[in-house]
Amino acid sequence: MNTTSKAIQNGQALPLGLVLLVAVAATVFFMFNSGQLVQEKIRLTNTADAVAYSAGVYEARVLNYDAYTNRAMIANEIAIGQAVGLASWAKYAAVSADNIAPWAYLIPYVGSLIADALEEFSDLVDGEGSYYPGLTFFLAAAVTLHDGVVQALALSQYAVHGPGNAIALVNRKLVMDEVAKKNDPDVKVDPLPLADNFMGFTQRYESKEERKRMGQLVSDDRDAFLQSRNWNAGLVLLCTGAQLRKRGSTELIDLTEGWKSMDTLSIHIYRISRFRCRRSETPIGYGTAFSDDGLDDSDYSYAGLRSTNPNASDKAEDKVAKWFEPATLGGGAIPAFHDLSESTLKNMPKDPRATLTIRVTKDAAKQHYSGGASIVKPAGRLDLYAGNHAKGQSAAISSVEVYFERPDGNNPLAGKEEYGNLFNPYWQVRLAPVSAATRALAQGLQGRFTP
Repeated sequence: MNTTSKAIQNGQALPLGLVLLVAVAATVFFMFNSGQLVQEKIRLTNTADAVAYSAGVYEARVLNYDAYTNRAMIANEIAIGQAVGLASWAKYAAVSADNIAPWAYLIPYVGSLIADALEEFSDLVDGEGSYYPGLTFFLAAAVTLHDGVVQALALSQYAVHGPGNAIALVNRKLVMDEVAKKNDPDVKVDPLPLADNFMGFTQRYESKEERKRMGQLVSDDRDAFLQSRNWNAGLVLLCTGAQLRKRGSTELIDLTEGWKSMDTLSIHIYRISRFRCRRSETPIGYGTAFSDDGLDDSDYSYAGLRSTNPNASDKAEDKVAKWFEPATLGGGAIPAFHDLSESTLKNMPKDPRATLTIRVTKDAAKQHYSGGASIVKPAGRLDLYAGNHAKGQSAAISSVEVYFERPDGNNPLAGKEEYGNLFNPYWQVRLAPVSAATRALAQGLQGRFTP
C-alpha cells in the first residue's frame, strides 16, 4: 500500500514540473525582451542627446565665427583709418616742410642744413627724386590690403550662412545625421526639428542704415590720433601776438562709406586796427587722404579744422597724398555683416538663446528583441511578449540651447553685465528640458495610443 502511494506521487510531479519549466522559460523570454528594449531605449535616448548637443555646438561655432569675423572686420577698418590718417598727416607735414624750407635758409650758420633736412623729409613722404616710392605708397598699400581682408571676411560669413541661413541649416542637418550614424547606424533623424528658432536668430545687415550698426562701433573705437590732432602754440595778449593752430582728424564718412582725413596748420596773426581786434590766417601746412574718392564729407568739421583754419582747409582739398585714392574692392566701406536679428534683439534683449528640439527614431524591425532583429524568436505559448511599437518604431527627443555668457562674468573693463551679441565670442551650448508643448507634439507624431 505504501509502494502504490509513492508511485502515484511521482507521476503527479512530472506534469507540474513541465508547467513550471514553461513558466520559467516565458519569464526568461519576457526579461530578455524587456532588457533588450530598455537597452534600445537608452541607446536611442543617448543618441538623441548626442545629436542635439552636436547641433548646438555647430550653432555656437557659427555664432562665435560671426563674432570673431566681426571683430576682425572692425580691427581692419580701424587699420584702414590709421593708414588714411597717417597719409593725411604725412602730406601736411611734407607741405609744411616745403613752405618752411625757403625761410630756413635765413637762419645763420645752420639754415642750409635745416632747409636740406626739410626738403629730404618732403621727398621721403612722396618719393620724389628717388627710387624710393615714398611713405604714402606703403600707406596706400596698407589700405588695399586691409580692405581686401575686410571683404574676404564678409564673404566668408555669407559662405557660412548662405541666403536666409540656408547653408548653415543644411550643414547642421548633415552634422546631426553623421552623429546619429556614428552612435547607431539604424537611427534616423527627423528632417524637421520639433522646435527651432535658429533660422531667424541672426540676419545679414546689408543696407546703408543697417551697416551703421558696425560703423558706429568702428567710429567709437577710433584712438586719440584719429579723433583729433589739434594743438596750439604761441601767445596772444590784448589782441597782439601770433599763434600756431594745428587742426585735423580722420572720419568714417556716414559711418559706412569710407575714410577721409584732413590736416592743416596755420599761423594766426592778431593786431588792433581801427580800434578793432583783427586776425589774419596764413596757411603753413595742409593735406588730405581718403580710402575712396567722391566721399561726401560736407557735414564734417575735422575737429574744427574748417572753422579754425578755413584758408588752409581750402588748400588741403587740392593736396591729396600721393597714391591716394588707393586701389580697393570696397573703398574702405563697412561691408554687409551678420548679427543677431532685429526680432531677436526685440524679443530677447538681455538673454538671447537659440533653442532646438530634435526627434530621432528607429524601426522596430531593426531593434534587437524577439519582435525585431533578434535571432531568438519564441513562438506559441512562449510568445507572451508582443512588444508592439506605436507606428512600428521607437522615438526619443532632446532639446538644446545656445546662450551667451562671459566665462569671467561681468565685462572686466566696464564692470557691467554684457548682453548677448555677435561682437564677442562667448556663445556656449547646453542640453535643456523639453517643453510640454514640444513633448505633446512628439507624442502626436508617435501616436497617442499604442496598438
